[in-house]
Amino acid sequence: MKFSCLNYRLILVVVLFFCSATHYGQSNDREMALYNVGFASVFSGVGALINKKPDEKWHKVLLKGIAQGAAGGYLIFESKRLIGKIESKRAWEYSWYAKFVNSAGTSIVENAASNLNFYDLWHFNIGFNCLELDTRDQLKLKYKLMPLSFIATTYSLVNHDFEFERTLQTGELVFSGNTIKDYNAIGTAIANVVVLDKTEMDNYALLSHEFIHVYQYYDFNVFNTYLNKPLQNLKVNSNIFDRVSNHLYYDLQGLIFYPLYFSQIQNIDCHYDNFFENEAGYYSNTIFCN
Repeated sequence: MKFSCLNYRLILVVVLFFCSATHYGQSNDREMALYNVGFASVFSGVGALINKKPDEKWHKVLLKGIAQGAAGGYLIFESKRLIGKIESKRAWEYSWYAKFVNSAGTSIVENAASNLNFYDLWHFNIGFNCLELDTRDQLKLKYKLMPLSFIATTYSLVNHDFEFERTLQTGELVFSGNTIKDYNAIGTAIANVVVLDKTEMDNYALLSHEFIHVYQYYDFNVFNTYLNKPLQNLKVNSNIFDRVSNHLYYDLQGLIFYPLYFSQIQNIDCHYDNFFENEAGYYSNTIFCN
């Protein structure tokens, strides 16, 4: 099964439809779970087909991708529920618990979309740093840098203050400033970096809200696997690219995530009248309008 440029455009249309169909988000845990499981399973199945080997049967590859993606999606849902406990329990350590669960879930989804066994590769991210554990053949632990996250971190470091204590407590890169007028908000997530107004550093609900946006950004990691074959071809044809790629994780999901996010927040009466903000508000208990 071959995928042309038309197929990739079709995938983007399906993503847009998927999020538009849940325009106002979900209102309970069951609906939240169905969204996360459904999203992960559908696009893991598509990725598995893209990464199918020539001698494999497409329907077996598709079913395996969907099943593994669903399992990963459920773990992602549970990780978001753990983020919600930061606000309800007023305890920062739940961010670390959620981070481990989310890393497992997104790793399983990426493996499913890469047409691998669910346990083959595991990723754990702290800011722009990606630790990759490869369990195939023999255990290998490798460090990789995420380029777009590195750019977001550098920008935040230049323009804001690094919050070491809150970063250590949560496992997520957190920055602050006296104001963040650039964003017209008291808090924002830039890729997987969080920036808050300095007066809001003890705001459990606000940080939980922004952490969910970071997890939403990771939800779209699945689309990075769609480039596995083109990147592999480049590595075969270029020794330099091959050497560089061994130390990079191509975090290109923002090219899909952010156009969808900004399309959702146009011309709305309430900030939460869109899927992404509604989901973040649901888990962090920050929804203030209907």
